Amino acid sequence: MEIPNDVQSINSNQESASRWLGKRITEAKSAYIPALIFTILSAGCFIVFCWYLSGFAALWLNEGLILQSTLLYALIFLTGRYIFAHFASLFNYKAGNIIVSEIKKKLYPVLLSNSKEDSVSSTLFVTRISDDLKPFYAFFIPYAIASVLVSFMVLIVSFWMEKWVGIVLLISLVVIPLQMIVIGVGAEALHKKHINLFVKYSAVFYNRLQTIAEIVNLDNFKSQYLFLSKKSKELNKATTNVMRVAILSSAVLELFVTICIAAIAIYLGMSLLGIMVGPNYGKGYDFRIALFLLTLSPYFFFYLRKFVSSYHDRNRALASAKLVIPILNGDIDSPLADANEDFHTFEINDLNFAYPGSPVKVLHNINLKLPTRGLVLVKGISGSGKSTLLKICTGSLSAQDNMISVNGKDNRWSCQWLRANSSYMNQFPFIFDGTLRYNVFLEKEVAWDEQYPEFLDKILAKKEDGWQAGLSHNGKQLSGGEKQLVTLARMMLHPRAIAILDEPTANLDTGTVEIILPQIIKLAEKRLVIVASHEKMFDAVADMIVNLNWGEQMSYE
Repeated sequence: MEIPNDVQSINSNQESASRWLGKRITEAKSAYIPALIFTILSAGCFIVFCWYLSGFAALWLNEGLILQSTLLYALIFLTGRYIFAHFASLFNYKAGNIIVSEIKKKLYPVLLSNSKEDSVSSTLFVTRISDDLKPFYAFFIPYAIASVLVSFMVLIVSFWMEKWVGIVLLISLVVIPLQMIVIGVGAEALHKKHINLFVKYSAVFYNRLQTIAEIVNLDNFKSQYLFLSKKSKELNKATTNVMRVAILSSAVLELFVTICIAAIAIYLGMSLLGIMVGPNYGKGYDFRIALFLLTLSPYFFFYLRKFVSSYHDRNRALASAKLVIPILNGDIDSPLADANEDFHTFEINDLNFAYPGSPVKVLHNINLKLPTRGLVLVKGISGSGKSTLLKICTGSLSAQDNMISVNGKDNRWSCQWLRANSSYMNQFPFIFDGTLRYNVFLEKEVAWDEQYPEFLDKILAKKEDGWQAGLSHNGKQLSGGEKQLVTLARMMLHPRAIAILDEPTANLDTGTVEIILPQIIKLAEKRLVIVASHEKMFDAVADMIVNLNWGEQMSYE
């Protein structure tokens, strides 16, 4: 039978996404290997615990004897089971952080360089992709491996003591994955739709929050409220559909697990009563072994339960991988042979720009001739196109031919040159997972006594570990102002011909602004610095001021 092309395409894409996700696992093998060892030790401890516990219970019920030493051994192995499981989970979570951190390091620069979206959408995209990929590597992969290993260990013990118990467990091991595949057929598409809606509508919601003053002034509040309510309901509906699939898979699993354990309990009970005698009964198959197998059987499903409950993490990861792969593997212009060409002129001519899929122009007929050094201030109300103009100046947003010209060259060359020779600090400073030292110096080899911006001492004084202080989750350990300082220091220590800063003083306290402003002025002494800001302090020190109003250039001073 001939397979339709669209089905072949879906299978090919899924295999490609699966391979891409699988290749990342080796990046965290230093964490996965210890986690695997601790998982095996944990399972071994639980099996021994079940043996001692069944022996204690059998003697107590049959002969009325209470052996405290047997119970003590059981408690020791039970404690070991939880200790080893705890360390396994720590290493698995570390593995997830390692892999996602590496993906973010590769993804974020590409978005900054080649993104067709604005900075808000790009930041939301990176955040959502990270949230979707981390559970896959921290939970789904470890649970998948543990399910195989632990199930294999329990099956060996079960077949050794009573083959019919082993057969029942083996059947369940075959049926459960089939059930997951059937339920997961449409789950991936639901997750992909949910991601797209989340990124799209989150950017819309943020835009409306930014322009709330203008919405109220224009008496457009009611229509915007109805518009956002409609979008919110669509997002909630997509979220509900995803949750339904997760609940359905868990419910089906619990039903099947209950039937399996009940079947084992009935078989063992009837065997002991002589109604359905096991083949080994009277040859070592006694009450203790029955209790042991009945106690051990639920553990057979322990990691399988976790595996199924995290199966939707796989669907989320596949959906995210399909969105990430085209970005990381997209067509990238070949490096410029003359990327290090000196900076002489920078002109913008008759620039008009609209984001893909939008009929609304964000910028209209912009004409600028920028200096090679000095401070250029871009002003305008929220939504006037300041951030878009700045991203075009970084070369990350592509304008039409011959609108951007560096050193008199064409648009394509100029955009590539700008990407290679500009540094950009947007409204959402990005902090890598790693140490404070790495976030400031990156891969640069530096001596401990090397000069760095003095304003970083403000951060170092608060960190007990100094430069080795760990940062994660986009620098949640830092305040908004501290993130700005780290990003500004990174820009100063890795200088390029053009420095572009989008609202560098937004939401900062007066003390931090007084620290940042002189550093920006100093930065502009040797290179072109373009700043978009509402801060009035910049008016007095700017060498050039560009005023925008709803995408139109109002003045050029």
